[in-house]
Amino acid sequence: MTENSLEPITPQKAKDKYLKDREDDARYDTIDTIQRGLDHFITWCEYEGIENLNTIGGRELLSYKNWCKENTENNTVSLNGLLSILRRFLVFCVKIEAVKSKVPDKVPIPKIPDDEDVCYEKPTDEEVEQAVAYLETYEPASRRHVEYAIIKENGNRVGALRAIDEEDVDLKEQVIEFQDRQENDYTDEKGTPLKNGTDGEREINISKELAELIRRYLNNPDRHDVTDMFGREPLLTTRYGRPSVETIRRDLYKLTRPCTYADSCPHDRDIDSCEATKSYNASKCPSSHSPHPLRRWSIEHQIDRGVPKDQLSDRVDVSVPVLNKHYDLRKEERKRKQRLKTFEKLFDGYGDPDATLSETELAALMNDDGMIDPVALNELIAKSEKEQTPSHDRSSNDSDTEGERDEGQLGITDFSEGPNAVWQPAVIPVLAGVAVGKWIPGRLTHELEALAPPSEDSPWPNQSRAAKGMAAYALYVCLVSVNFALLGLLPA
Repeated sequence: MTENSLEPITPQKAKDKYLKDREDDARYDTIDTIQRGLDHFITWCEYEGIENLNTIGGRELLSYKNWCKENTENNTVSLNGLLSILRRFLVFCVKIEAVKSKVPDKVPIPKIPDDEDVCYEKPTDEEVEQAVAYLETYEPASRRHVEYAIIKENGNRVGALRAIDEEDVDLKEQVIEFQDRQENDYTDEKGTPLKNGTDGEREINISKELAELIRRYLNNPDRHDVTDMFGREPLLTTRYGRPSVETIRRDLYKLTRPCTYADSCPHDRDIDSCEATKSYNASKCPSSHSPHPLRRWSIEHQIDRGVPKDQLSDRVDVSVPVLNKHYDLRKEERKRKQRLKTFEKLFDGYGDPDATLSETELAALMNDDGMIDPVALNELIAKSEKEQTPSHDRSSNDSDTEGERDEGQLGITDFSEGPNAVWQPAVIPVLAGVAVGKWIPGRLTHELEALAPPSEDSPWPNQSRAAKGMAAYALYVCLVSVNFALLGLLPA
């Protein structure tokens, strides 16, 4: 193509033609992203006084890149995306004879350093627990409570959350179905599309607690029982219909401010004068976050608990390679220890030798192809961990319970230790009597059981055992009498 064969066209007109052409193969969200990306280019063309795309060349494209770096808040990753949009637009412009054929290849797209496109932002476990506690206490069964709980448990995108209709939720079976429902008219409301279209459609299991929360929300008198503009009944509602993605983002920004859920500020700001305390400025709080960091927390939490990535991939609508790159951010030591749980089950010489499965146990995990079923193996590992945990928890809880008593009640050690120690001569016999009294019942029980052990055929004890029993009983009666006598010595 020669320069003389180019047809003059303004940047804005070329952009309009490109967007119209992309409507045949791009989703609404993609069209919106393209339009916002090209808006920067149109603004730059107006700034530079470029009215004909025929004049665009390598020097102009480099100038545009530098302008973007100076005038927009784009990091390397977003700048890469912005210039990639421009390059594809210029490929289209070559087809309509608006720019020379080699122009698209001259777009200076920055290379993204390794791992720079990985976002590590996510809330801590403590922050998640505090947010949940706040919702359960002050906003139980509210829309925001349900929004937070669904993303926390399942790790779905905010667009998928918004798309849920009432009919998509089966509370009895504890299932949520995600369906792609998009509109083809780009000039109207976009509907509720899923990011990956029909490929993103799926059914997920939810916990009994989440199902109960959704049931309470549906019965909440403060919930708006409305339909959207398409006559559908959304699960999440506002007085005007289905909440927008921006509304849900704003809900989480407001919730995740520490001054909201913890009534404190880790940034040494004056809560009364901080601009982030205003609802419309909630995102300006350094600790607040949008739904995506919570999605990241959920996915990493599920990975860390041992959910197989092929199953998690379907659940959160993300490919396994993307899970590995963007979400599996566990330290190598933790990954190694997680793998060790598998190796010690399958092979001798790894980890706990008692955990290694026998040939019979391994055979029980085989599938029809004679291979070990990884899902069954993971379930076995999870079951083993669960069986090991409760015994420790129970012992801890039991010890905690034993240690509890009324604040005003004195224990036996309080008579002799600490600031509540009581040293009175009259108390010494009481202590001795109580100590012996605690020992005698157990000893008496032992002797009575010994009178007629189960191994003997005769129900009657021999003379020796009978004599011991009578002596123990007499001693017990004697000591009980002494205890009552000692108690009578105490002051009223």
